[in-house]
Amino acid sequence: MANLIDFKSPRQREWGVLSGTYRSLTSLNYGGITDEYGNPINSYSTNCYKDAMEEAKKLIAADGISNVYVVEFVPYDYMMQPNV
Repeated sequence: MANLIDFKSPRQREWGVLSGTYRSLTSLNYGGITDEYGNPINSYSTNCYKDAMEEAKKLIAADGISNVYVVEFVPYDYMMQPNV
């Protein structure tokens, strides 16, 4: 899963959506971003919590998926830093 999420530098919070029976990471169009042809650009995470919540709401409303979780991803090396 770590290679699916692009932790920017400097480190920042990233959120994603786990869905389905097996709670798999879902690739979604966070923030409605499109390419130059108008095609949606999907990713596995976003740095905007509000965008993650909106996509989770869409999954629940459109597909009726009951197992939807918005999760925060924290890189391991970031967690191990002392909080001074």
